[in-house]
Amino acid sequence: MLQSAGVFSLANVLLTISLIVVYGNSFRKIRTEFAAGLLFFAGFLMLQNLLALYAYVAMFMFYASGVETLVLGITVAQTAGLVVFLWLSLH
Repeated sequence: MLQSAGVFSLANVLLTISLIVVYGNSFRKIRTEFAAGLLFFAGFLMLQNLLALYAYVAMFMFYASGVETLVLGITVAQTAGLVVFLWLSLH
């Protein structure tokens, strides 16, 4: 089950890269504090997702079996949120 969380975490990294590209383009065009804030936020989100991916891949043997479902649920919820966030950012 943690392998699935790793796959969703990788998807989160890719979605966050997309957000960084979108917000980077916005900041380059309009140079507002709001666009800079979104870019900054996406950067920290990228850091969180990379650390989560590392935790799932490198430390999966240390997770208790009862925690796996919760970790997967959190990761899937974040993926859904990032998909909506990216969709709204592109429209």
